[in-house]
Amino acid sequence: MSAKKNQLAFVVIVLIIISPYYNASKIFHEDAICDEVDACFAYCEVYVDGIAANPTRECCDNLLILNGRVKYIDNGVRKYCYCIEDFSNSHYHRPYLQSRIQNMTRICGIHRSFPISEHMDCSKL
Repeated sequence: MSAKKNQLAFVVIVLIIISPYYNASKIFHEDAICDEVDACFAYCEVYVDGIAANPTRECCDNLLILNGRVKYIDNGVRKYCYCIEDFSNSHYHRPYLQSRIQNMTRICGIHRSFPISEHMDCSKL
């Protein structure tokens, strides 16, 4: 009986440790904000993954929209980070190029106030 109690205690401890990460990702993924972020960022993906030579006007316009809204959302930067990561991991595409992400904000003429990444620890934002 003692071994079963030890196993149960171990499982409970593991669940307590991982639950903040699991719940944060799940909450942000299911949040309606991700639908908007996905729809807006979709216009930029062909540029950041190296397919298109330049970001489209729609990409720049949508980045501007997202950039303006992020500050009015509780934990907006963190939510946008999770949403973009979920979007990038939801389908096959070429890896995002960091140089393209940096150039995109320069070409679009904005100072982006949220990260764009496929693999970032969004919990630190």
